[in-house]
Amino acid sequence: MLRICLAGTLAASVVGLAFAHTDDPKVNDRFGPYRGTGWQRSSGEEIRGLYDSYGDITLQSWLSLEDLGGADTGNDCWGYVSPSGKEYAIIGDSDGTSFVDISDPGAPVIVEKISGPNSLWRDMKTYGVYAYIVSEGGSGIQVVSMANIDLGVVTLVNTVDTGGTSATHNVAINTDSGYLYRSGGGDNGLRIYDLNANPTNPPYVGSWITKYVHDVQIVTYPPGSQYEGREIAFCCAGFNGGWNETGLSIVDVTDKSNIFVISEMQHSNNNYSHQGWLTEDYQYFYLNDELDEQYTGTTTTTRILNVSNLSNPIQVGTCTTGSISIDHNLYIRGDTMYQANYRSGLRIFDISDRLNPEQIAWFDTYPDSDAAQFNGLWSNYPLFPSGTVIGSDLERGLFVWSIEEPTVVATVIDAIPEMLNPAGGDSFRIQATLASGGELDIDGSVLRWDDGSGWSESSMSIETPGNPAILRATFGATECSNIVDFEATVMATDGFSTTPVSDSIMSANDILTTFEDSFETDLGWSVDNNCTDGQWGRGTPAGGGSRGDPPTDNDGSGQCFVTDNVSGNSDVDGGTTTLISPILDASSTDSILEYHRWYSNDYGAAPNEDIFTVRVSDDGGSSWTMLEQVGPSGPESSGGWYVVQFDIGSIAGIDPSSQFRVSFEASDVGDGSVVEAGLDGVRITSIDCEMCVGDIDGNGVVDVEDILRVIAGFGTEYTVDDILIVLGAFGIDC
Repeated sequence: MLRICLAGTLAASVVGLAFAHTDDPKVNDRFGPYRGTGWQRSSGEEIRGLYDSYGDITLQSWLSLEDLGGADTGNDCWGYVSPSGKEYAIIGDSDGTSFVDISDPGAPVIVEKISGPNSLWRDMKTYGVYAYIVSEGGSGIQVVSMANIDLGVVTLVNTVDTGGTSATHNVAINTDSGYLYRSGGGDNGLRIYDLNANPTNPPYVGSWITKYVHDVQIVTYPPGSQYEGREIAFCCAGFNGGWNETGLSIVDVTDKSNIFVISEMQHSNNNYSHQGWLTEDYQYFYLNDELDEQYTGTTTTTRILNVSNLSNPIQVGTCTTGSISIDHNLYIRGDTMYQANYRSGLRIFDISDRLNPEQIAWFDTYPDSDAAQFNGLWSNYPLFPSGTVIGSDLERGLFVWSIEEPTVVATVIDAIPEMLNPAGGDSFRIQATLASGGELDIDGSVLRWDDGSGWSESSMSIETPGNPAILRATFGATECSNIVDFEATVMATDGFSTTPVSDSIMSANDILTTFEDSFETDLGWSVDNNCTDGQWGRGTPAGGGSRGDPPTDNDGSGQCFVTDNVSGNSDVDGGTTTLISPILDASSTDSILEYHRWYSNDYGAAPNEDIFTVRVSDDGGSSWTMLEQVGPSGPESSGGWYVVQFDIGSIAGIDPSSQFRVSFEASDVGDGSVVEAGLDGVRITSIDCEMCVGDIDGNGVVDVEDILRVIAGFGTEYTVDDILIVLGAFGIDC
């Protein structure tokens, strides 16, 4: 697992871009881009701390949006191989399209950037030596010559503006037939152009506009197949901009003057059919729905459709990453599926068993959160002959990866400690399996941790030699009450390394819970209403997640507090509703207030006008201090359960006495806004940092294990004085 640390920030902002649909949810999740520079493996620098990966993925380089010219957002990407065999990444952003030489993936070179209309959406495909670029911002089809790209020259040679509205959502090219298909743009379906006739000025030859087509793959069936010679479009489509009766339309486009629908189907839990890709044997189509995760709270779900009979496509299964992020663009190469899944990044599946895909690797470009929101990885392109894979990120630009055969595979075989003994000594074991001829680099196999004072590390020890070998990773001393970031890296002598675990743990002797409420029983909460409808109530969520309300509680107990807990048209109206806690015990040192909240105000005629506030009181509720405000806009105002923690003792002006309360207020002041809120899993904990003299392993008693640990660390971690301390406290029950 790779972790990369960046010097820079993502600033919260909404950029002024042309939008595809007035109700497109991508608009609400916009953040300013990362404004630092990227990274190249050829630089020799080791960068750690932000990105997480698993499996045989190696980041070779990363070009930020700043490196690519300073645009506000990234969008789609594609690839091109010149006649000389050099490989190029093509990536769109809000300003235009960049062409990047990635023949050496660890040392990318920007060749040229072609300007285009300002838009959040841009898409591109290639045919021959030309790239064809479209945008929701208009400008029809930009035709770009790459004939001299090896010489550093890329040229805009024409703009094709036939075929109606100049806006386009996506472009697809059937390289077997030589036809280009514009999809979307307004409420359009497919608009078709003949590249064979003139690749720089292709004539407009037909259309299929029965439904809006969001994305499409077009293939010509090969000789010997059931549909030999027929050109078939697999359309992710629906009525009313794709929102109604959304699903898959299979359309025969062989005769451009006689296009007809072979079959149509609506997949399970269909919210918005977005994109999909056909397996190379033409038997299955894997489809992603862009809004089911956000609207219904499901995990990232890909539908598996059997399309062996084009007249009767059948959904035969699903697969999931287990995350809750939104799936976006997927592509298939051989028996491998590559998904760009927004906040959970690049996800790679082995689909050799078509009905039971297995996730085998991932690289998360947005490790802060896997929430069902539109940030992070937009698309990927895995079709380069070299095996290089590229990805385009909304906030962070172009990523270039290599997918390697591992020399060593490592797996954690023990439970990671739930908290760390501040004195050190906690450990876990890792099994390391080497490929044939591989050799373990024990000096390079280390456990690294940072308790806030900088990174420390210790070499792993071999507990059981052989192949597989069992290694033990042991923590040193850490600062009590601090969060400790850590990662374990296992290395082979050929330089290949893998990081089977990277996580964070609290350093503490114990964590004491002084208050906890899952809302399964009434512990004394009260509600103060100043609204016409939508008051707080305790129960099992009933709204189903249809208009921003939580589809389920957060902690799995079944119940939580929600506003206006009825199915159908329910939300806060005409004022405020405030949920007030009973008196809480927050008097212990280092008390932490934790709660899980849900808030949505981005539906209705006046979205993003209302706020959700949390306040605390140290006088039983007579006066209140603001703790946090959510909204009126931002990613946490669009639904989703978020865990929030505050150190009560650090809240300015608050004495965590025996009169501590907390309140949660949802308001409706916008005309026509839909406001939904939820609260679950409230608890107060405190951290025990009192050391028990002589208790080296932190198990609460001074015993033989403590003596053995001191002896094992004698001369490095411990001295004669430590041995005497343990012997003097021997038998004490802490």
